[in-house]
Amino acid sequence: MKKYETIKNSIKGNLRKNVSLKNYNTWRVGGMAEYFFEPFDLNELIFFLENTKDINITFLGNGSNVLIRDGGIKGCVICLKETLKEYEILKDGIQTFQAGFPCMKIAQLTAKSGYGGLEFLCGIPGSLGGALAMNAGCYGGNVWEKVIKVLLINKSGKLIEKSKNDFIIGYRNVNLEDGNFFISATFQLEKNKLNNSQDIIKNYLKDRRSKQPTGQPSCGSVFKNPDNFHAANLIDSLGLKGFKIGGAYVSKKHANFIISEKNTSSEDIEKLINHIQKKVYKEKKVFLETEVKFVGNDQ
Repeated sequence: MKKYETIKNSIKGNLRKNVSLKNYNTWRVGGMAEYFFEPFDLNELIFFLENTKDINITFLGNGSNVLIRDGGIKGCVICLKETLKEYEILKDGIQTFQAGFPCMKIAQLTAKSGYGGLEFLCGIPGSLGGALAMNAGCYGGNVWEKVIKVLLINKSGKLIEKSKNDFIIGYRNVNLEDGNFFISATFQLEKNKLNNSQDIIKNYLKDRRSKQPTGQPSCGSVFKNPDNFHAANLIDSLGLKGFKIGGAYVSKKHANFIISEKNTSSEDIEKLINHIQKKVYKEKKVFLETEVKFVGNDQ
């Protein structure tokens, strides 16, 4: 990074070299970031990107839907886990949240304000930016359903506003241009006349705790559900619950979750993912596509 010292002395945020990424993803695995930046606010993020056009940029939110490889990430990782958490709730149901907001918090805030439609977000472990990038969903809801417009930033620091209609949105997939990242989303919600949104969230969370290995290091669901199948049922039917490679194993509670033990390598997890895919395809003739994104370099 050509202007490292100059930038570091000009910002309030946290800019460092050679940072372990194990504390910045929910599997708690992976190598080092060559550079690591946590911006103080959006203006600082813009300033940083305008002055770092010479290196590769990787955005990271809560780290719940990525497998960071053991070789780490070259260039700069920009982590929004502790920033971009401004929001605006208007009386007409138009509500805007920045990308660093945890999905759980969005569900709670919109419910508390009396508006329904985003209760399902309580079941998504990540932050809004990552949820938008993959069209995350659960309990019959998808994050893009109530979106009317979004704000993005590109690797040059330019802000871009787009409407929902500018995107092709599919199951766990959005056609996001390379080098762009979501900064905020604006939702159009309706008043919940039954005033039961908070009760819905409580029931979702109770269901989640009963069926999923909450509190253990995982990325959430590893695989997308194929047409006419549930990934968890396919994996479970082959007796793979508890199957282990290195320090990574298939959850005994929910077969679409992979748990990482202490000192697990990313390679262990990737090998386990590949093993599951090969076995399911061999026995069931169904290919399991991953929800989780692979980033970084092999060891």
